[in-house]
Amino acid sequence: MEKKTWRILLIVFLLLVVSFGSAQNAPLETAVRNLKEKIKASDGTIKLKLLDSLTQLIKYQREFQYDSIARVTIDLAVKEQDYNMAARQTGELVFFLVNKKRNSEEGLKLFKATLDKNWEITDPLSLAVLYSGGADSFLESGQEAESVHYYEAAEELFLQVEDSTQYAKIKGYKAYALSLMGEFASASQEYQKALLVFMKKEDGLNILKLRIGLSILYSQNRFYNEAEKEYLAIDALALELKDYGAYLVNLGNMAYDYAAQGKYKKSISCNKRKLAVIDLHPELDYFAPYGFQALALDYIVTDSLDKARLYIHKLKASLDRNPENHILKDLYVEAETQLFLAEGDLSKAEAKAKALLDMRQGTKDYEVIMEVHELLYGIYEAKKDEPQALKHLKVYTKIKDSIESVQKTRALSYYQTLYETEKRDAKISKKEAEIELLNHKNRAKQRWMIFGGIALIAVFAIIYLFRGKRFAQERQELQGTFSQKLIVERENERSRLAMELHDSVGQKLMLLKKRTKEVNNEVIETLAERSLDELRSISRGLHPAVLDRFGFSKAIAAMVDEIDSNSDILFTLDIENVDEHISKEAAIHLYRIVQECLNNVVKHSKARAVAIDIEKEDRYIHTTITDNGLGFVVSEAIRNSKSLGMNTLLKRAKIIKSKIHIDSVNNKGTTVNIITPIYVMNIS
Repeated sequence: MEKKTWRILLIVFLLLVVSFGSAQNAPLETAVRNLKEKIKASDGTIKLKLLDSLTQLIKYQREFQYDSIARVTIDLAVKEQDYNMAARQTGELVFFLVNKKRNSEEGLKLFKATLDKNWEITDPLSLAVLYSGGADSFLESGQEAESVHYYEAAEELFLQVEDSTQYAKIKGYKAYALSLMGEFASASQEYQKALLVFMKKEDGLNILKLRIGLSILYSQNRFYNEAEKEYLAIDALALELKDYGAYLVNLGNMAYDYAAQGKYKKSISCNKRKLAVIDLHPELDYFAPYGFQALALDYIVTDSLDKARLYIHKLKASLDRNPENHILKDLYVEAETQLFLAEGDLSKAEAKAKALLDMRQGTKDYEVIMEVHELLYGIYEAKKDEPQALKHLKVYTKIKDSIESVQKTRALSYYQTLYETEKRDAKISKKEAEIELLNHKNRAKQRWMIFGGIALIAVFAIIYLFRGKRFAQERQELQGTFSQKLIVERENERSRLAMELHDSVGQKLMLLKKRTKEVNNEVIETLAERSLDELRSISRGLHPAVLDRFGFSKAIAAMVDEIDSNSDILFTLDIENVDEHISKEAAIHLYRIVQECLNNVVKHSKARAVAIDIEKEDRYIHTTITDNGLGFVVSEAIRNSKSLGMNTLLKRAKIIKSKIHIDSVNNKGTTVNIITPIYVMNIS
C-alpha cells in the first residue's frame, strides 16, 4: 500500500506549489533584454518601476535570475522609501525561496529580518503578500502555529481588498497547517469555506486541490465514507480538467483506503485503472511504482503470489533505473519483506524488515514505523521466537493505541463542531420559520376564497388526468410486457436455430468436406470448408455456444478476447466467477447487454481503453463497463426511436430485473453500471 508519507508529499505539492511556465521563448528573452537596457539608462523612481515590471515578467523563473533581480528591486524600493513595493517584492521572494528553491530556512530568515525593519506599509495588498509568504516559510519550517497566525492576518487583508481568490487560497493553506497541528475539525471547516468560494467562481483547478486536501484529511482520520464522496467528486473533475496527475493521485489514495478496509478487489481495480492511464500518458510514469507496490501487496494478501512477484519485478526495474531514489527503495524493500513472509522464507523476511526499520527511523510518520513492527512481530511469531515477537508487539500496540486515541479525539472534536454548527443553523432557521409563519397566516386569510374555488377545479382536473395517466400507463405496461416476451422468444428461437444449424446443416457440411477429400477436388473442398466456417460464424452469432459449455464468466472473457484481437483498444478485465449465482436464462441476457455495450464502444466511441469489472456483492452481481471515448448524451439516445440497440439493452435489463445506469460525458468517456439480482429465474 502507498504510505501516508508519500500521500502527504503529494498533497503538499498539489496544494502549496504554484505552477508557472518555465519554458524560455524568443519574445520573452527580447522583452527582458529591452527592459534591462532601459533600466541601465534610468535611475530613481523610473528605474524602480522598470525593475518592478521586470520582476513581474520573469517571476519565479531561475533561468532569468529572478531572485537576484528581486533583491536589487527591494533594495532600491527601500532607498526610494517605497515600502509598499518593498513589502510586496519581499513576500514574492520569500514564496520563491520556500516553494521553488525549497529553502525554507533562507525564506524564514528574510521574512523575520523584514519584520524587524518596521517599514511603514500602507497598502493592505502588499502586506497580505508579505504575510502569506512568511506564513509559507513558517509552515515549511515545521512551525505550524506561527504559520496559522500569519495566514489569518493575510486572510483578513485579502478580504479587505476583495481578492476572493487569494482569500480562499490562504484558507486552504491554513487548513493544511491546522491538519498538521491535529486541529482536524477546524481544518475541515476551513477547507469547506474555501471550497464554497471556488465553487461559486467555478474555479475547477482550485476546487480539485481543495477536494484532494479534504479527502486525505478524512482518510487520515478513518472517515472513509466522507473520503469516498470526495474521491468520486475528484475522479470526475480531474478527468473533466484533463488533470491526469491529480487523477492518478486520487486513484492511489482511493485504493489505499479500500485496502485499509479489506476491500482488496476494489483496491486492485483502482490500481489497474491507474496503470492503464499511465500507459496512455507515459509522461506520468513516475506514478507507476506506487501502483506496482500497491498491486503486489494486495495480491500477497489475497494469496496470488505469482501476480505479486510480477509487480515486484516491475518495481525492481523502476528502482534499478533510479537507484538513489529512497522512496522507491522503501517501496521495494517493504514489498519484498511481505513476499518473503508470505512464502515462509523467514530469514530473508527478517533481514529485509530490519533494513526497512532502519530506513524509516527518524520519520515523524509513526504509522509507517508501526507497520514495520507489525511485520517483525509476524515474522518472529512464525519463527516461534516469543521474546522478540513480544518486544515488537508491544511497540506496535503502543503506537497503534496512541494513533487511535488521537483519531478518536479528533473525530469527537469534529462531530462536536458539526453538532454546534448544525445547532446554530437550526436556531436561525427556526426564527426565520416563525417570521414566515406569521406572514403566512396573514396572507392565508386573503387567499382562502380564491384557493377554495381553484381547489374545486383542481380536483376535477386531477381526477381526469389521473384516469388518463392510468390508462396510458396500463397501455405502456402491456407494450413493455409484449416487447420483453418478444425478446425472450426471439432469443429462444435464435438458440433453436443455432442448434439446428450445428446439428443438421453443420453435420452435413462436415460430411461433404470429408467426401471431397476422397475425390481430391480442391475447389469443392475449399468451398465446403469456407461454407462450414461461415455456418459456424452464423451459429455463434445466433447463440454463443461458449456460454453453455464454460459458463457466463468465461464467455464474457472469451468475447472480450475476440474483440481485443480485432481492435486497437486496450482492454482491462477484472471478472469474478459468478456462474453459480446467475440462472441460465438471465446469463444470456446479461451476456447480450455486455456484448451490445462493447459493440457500441468499438463502433462509435473511439476509445483507447476499456475496463470491464464483474463482481458479486451481497445479493447482486455488479457489472461495470468504462471507456475513455467520445461519450454521448444519454437522454437523447434513449429518446431517439432509431436507437434500437439502446432500447433493446434497456428491455433486456428489465427482463432480468436488473438496474442499469449509464453515465456519459462528451469527450470524457462512458460508464455503464448494471446491477443484477442473483439467482434470477422466471423471466418469461
